[in-house]
Amino acid sequence: MPARVMRQNKEIKELFRQRIQEKIAREKEVMQKRIDEELPSWISWAIKPLAGYAFDSKRRRDSDKGEGGEGQASLNFWLFLSKEWILVNDVVLEPEPEEFIQIDHVLIGPPGIFLVETKAWEGAFLGFKDHWKRKEGNKWVRCKSPTKQNLRHLRLFKKWLYENFNYLSPDMEETIYPVVLFTRAKWLKANECSMPVFNSPIALAWHIRRQGKIFVYPPALVERVAEKIVNALPCHAVENPPSELDLPRNDPVETDKQQASGCKADVKTGRTKNGRPYVKVTGSKEDAEKVRKEYEEKGYNTGTVQKDRYTKGTWFFYLE
Repeated sequence: MPARVMRQNKEIKELFRQRIQEKIAREKEVMQKRIDEELPSWISWAIKPLAGYAFDSKRRRDSDKGEGGEGQASLNFWLFLSKEWILVNDVVLEPEPEEFIQIDHVLIGPPGIFLVETKAWEGAFLGFKDHWKRKEGNKWVRCKSPTKQNLRHLRLFKKWLYENFNYLSPDMEETIYPVVLFTRAKWLKANECSMPVFNSPIALAWHIRRQGKIFVYPPALVERVAEKIVNALPCHAVENPPSELDLPRNDPVETDKQQASGCKADVKTGRTKNGRPYVKVTGSKEDAEKVRKEYEEKGYNTGTVQKDRYTKGTWFFYLE
């Protein structure tokens, strides 16, 4: 039987997409603010539209260069790997606040975890010690390094895995393998790079199959890692707590429906699975803001009020 395919929740991925777009918008705003600060006004009014266009164009180029080869690669992985493997495509994670990674394919099986960065770049490419060039006419010009990009994925993926499992055994940490896959390159050569580089999905699939004699991940762990990935939430999305927990406090906080401020709302406290304390308010956003201000008056540092996407009419904020 072929490998199993699991997918991240569409609603959760939409949350990731929104947060990424918000980050890009902030970066663009910072760039334009720097233009205002560093250039005279009579120049900045002309430069800002051009800089904004260049910023958007670079983002599109960085996105488009790698697209187009994932479907072919996914089909080959599904066909050539056995049922002991789980394939998750287009994985988006937020290991740190505002620090996102998008991994084209994550393969989890008995030998370990493979992080696959797929490039559908066309032409000739040369990589040496993680520095990459592409051929344009008769010249070799520098291009973005896919191996360095995947090294960043590896570093942040390990951090995310550690945070979700609280502990990584040496065997687990040493069996997370980053690889780069080119699907359309006419000529490819990579020497002394930090990870293997392949020129076809079949070649990579056979490479992974040859690791079949290594058994580090039992079936239960393979399943658990895959489940964690497909259910991963953004850093600031609240997880449903297994039970209500009292927060450490000097003064008791009212938890009934009648607050001292006069608002009627159901207030509950709890912790996320990572131990982060939060306050959840069922009522209006105004009620939640009143509760948040009460916590501030008692000396707490509070986060902003956010809408709970799981429960209608419910809001929450973190206690920092």
